[in-house]
Amino acid sequence: MNYIEIQFTITPNKTEHQETLTALLEEAGFESFMEIDYGLSAFIPEKQYSHSKLNEVLAQIETFKLKYSEVKIEDQNWNDVWEQNYFKPIVIGGKLLIRASFHNEFPEAEQEIIIDPKTAFGTGYHGTTYMLLEEILTLDLQNKRILDMGTGTGILAILSKKKGAANTLAVDNDMKSVTSTLENINLNNTSDIVVKEGTTAILTDETFDVIYENIWKTIVIEDLPILYKHLTKGGIVLTSGFYEHDAPEVLQAAEAAGFRHEKTITKDGWAVVKFIK
Repeated sequence: MNYIEIQFTITPNKTEHQETLTALLEEAGFESFMEIDYGLSAFIPEKQYSHSKLNEVLAQIETFKLKYSEVKIEDQNWNDVWEQNYFKPIVIGGKLLIRASFHNEFPEAEQEIIIDPKTAFGTGYHGTTYMLLEEILTLDLQNKRILDMGTGTGILAILSKKKGAANTLAVDNDMKSVTSTLENINLNNTSDIVVKEGTTAILTDETFDVIYENIWKTIVIEDLPILYKHLTKGGIVLTSGFYEHDAPEVLQAAEAAGFRHEKTITKDGWAVVKFIK
């Protein structure tokens, strides 16, 4: 199908403004988003696009200014687009190869994960995903219970299962991400990962030994007390999805929730913060 891309110039261009705009656009039917130098690009199927709905979104913005331009994207082979422009095979930590099923040439590594990204987030190229994968490679996950919040393509859950994790739950509030995760689980023969659509609200009384949450800063901060409740004593939480300069705010919220700060890792201006219960 054809898509409409809306490129937003945000003034001032702050993380919290991107988050606010993304949340409003999701309600208006936009399916995927990409951070750009001056703001945000948002994508929606042409048949679902409505100028009036977009204007309703813009009318709700009061704390920052927006300008936008509109581009029509013709239907195309999205695997070819990813292969030619975005997603090349990558080796992480000298041990883990991330590639797509359509890659014909790729290096060898001790472990391999096949990810067909489509429109879901999480191929290993973004700084947050890269750092999380590096950190997961260092963890002993044998027989550990894992929760992956905001799973995207399922890449973190899949690596955990390949490292011997036991019960593994992958959650995302985007049905397209859920579908992508299920497809990638099948590609990697890790079919015992449970995948659910939703947020932390779907959690009941289960507990986990390791939790990942790679979303937006505001959601991470809101979820930290809930994650604490669902983490075993001595368990690990790896949080990301926010900039390095936002890490102190996340750290403050985590300590208020009862966590102990273990370490902060940074790459390309992004941060991963590790907490212990």
